[in-house]
Amino acid sequence: MKRIFIILYLLLVTLTGCKKWLDVNSDPDTPQNPDPASVFPTQLAGIPRGIQYDARYVGRYIQNWLTDNSTRTADINWDRMGYTGASDANGDIWRQTYFGLGQNLRYIISVGREKGQWDYVGAAYALQALMFQSCTDHHGEIIFTEAFKENTALFKFNGQDTVYAGVRVWCDSALYYLNRTDLNPANNPLSRGDFALGGDREKWIKFVYGILARNYHHLSNKSIYDPAKVIEFCNLSLSSIADDFLIPFDASKNDDSNFFGPYRDNLTNYRQSNFIVQLLDGTILAGDSSVYENRDPRIRHMLSASHDTSNGNGGYRGVDPGIGDPNFSDAAKRRERVANLWGDTLYANPSATVFTPNAGKYLFRDKAVSPVMTYAEIQFIKAEAAYRMADYTTALDAYDKGIRAHFDFINNTRMPRGNTTLYNGQPIPDSSRNMYLNAPFVKRTEATLTLADIMLQKYIALWGWGFTETWVDLRRFYYGVIPDPRNGQPVYKGFELPSTLSGQNNGLPVFRARPRYNSEYVWNQDELMRIGAMEGNYHTKPIWFMLP
Repeated sequence: MKRIFIILYLLLVTLTGCKKWLDVNSDPDTPQNPDPASVFPTQLAGIPRGIQYDARYVGRYIQNWLTDNSTRTADINWDRMGYTGASDANGDIWRQTYFGLGQNLRYIISVGREKGQWDYVGAAYALQALMFQSCTDHHGEIIFTEAFKENTALFKFNGQDTVYAGVRVWCDSALYYLNRTDLNPANNPLSRGDFALGGDREKWIKFVYGILARNYHHLSNKSIYDPAKVIEFCNLSLSSIADDFLIPFDASKNDDSNFFGPYRDNLTNYRQSNFIVQLLDGTILAGDSSVYENRDPRIRHMLSASHDTSNGNGGYRGVDPGIGDPNFSDAAKRRERVANLWGDTLYANPSATVFTPNAGKYLFRDKAVSPVMTYAEIQFIKAEAAYRMADYTTALDAYDKGIRAHFDFINNTRMPRGNTTLYNGQPIPDSSRNMYLNAPFVKRTEATLTLADIMLQKYIALWGWGFTETWVDLRRFYYGVIPDPRNGQPVYKGFELPSTLSGQNNGLPVFRARPRYNSEYVWNQDELMRIGAMEGNYHTKPIWFMLP
């Protein structure tokens, strides 16, 4: 009996003390309700992850790059516009939209409203609009109205029309809060947590108008398309390269350095495409790559040359989709192999085990930047919109400014937080740029300007970073099937679909990425059946924005 009383006593003591002993969720060294200034930097850092992870796959669809070896079966399938089933591959924009940034941005908005941190609220709405715009342009139908519904594993998918309208509402909210000046001086300012734009609210406002320009411009195939509205947004958006939205990588730890850089070694088997090589070496725009004056001076800063330079264009070689480098396994032609993106043709990664800020080149350096939006992009959007409304004077001016802006982008010596410059060795001399701009294949008159001139220069300016936007453009033109309305000529000259498409495609090109596997195919199959995403060729279903 005495033993029973002792056990009951110990049990009561344990129960009354359990709150103190088991309350492990309160850490005095870690804020339980962090200030938006502490959360915001992680949101900026999360954007490149979604873009760059998925670029490994979308970059193949748009022929920014392709696989080096035809025996890599899975890679070749992506080159041929297929996909990998039961995998999260090409689903990281989805992951970042809902998990990486989703609830964290909502937290910043909620706490920012309570504290009167209107600049953080506006910037969080801007990033929310950016991520959902990118996600729907990547996947088509996505979860929107129930995106943050709690206590359920089943979520309704919405059509792109709903998402596009919702993004516009969030942009309006972003502009409202970013324009508020009644900030509480006792709060942390946006500059405390913003390592991309330095807390400059005017730059954030311009960025929001850039999102709206993209949103409205993507509807160019529809009767509701309003090119004048697109131009209005462009005029309110980025006004020079000083406004470029660039996210810097500035740490030597693996997860904080550039995903595309040699230190992280994620692009080992990727090679520049023949399409981008021929855009820059004079083949497509000038019709002859053997003439030095036809060569774009940007080529040596963006692309990598082989050790063997006897091919007539300075040694620049590329691969075609689904074929790989024909010299990959030929030891006798090792010097003729297509160079990797870091600038080496012998397949030696210059710094796979050592963080080296200047190793590699262009956007593929360890300490490069990850662009989110640039002034050059905005000018090319404006040029196309003006061209479509037959305002060829405005179109020509924006086209010229877009090209110049991309030269300036490469030559920019004022990268955020001391990040490495993008040019190779020395900036592009003004004399080289002017020679290129005055070449006959760079149009100088309204009468000679074509839509191909605009779109191909935009492709060059977005190569290596603007993967989703370039894919939107290619799909709007059905990969070149839709011609220039002014002259009936092809818009994407030189761009050809893979000679053999993936067997998953039933003879059709890819028009969308499948929903993320582990969050949707595992848990949400009823909705996937409703929208047709359980079909093996769902990725070839035309996406809403490209339809009339």
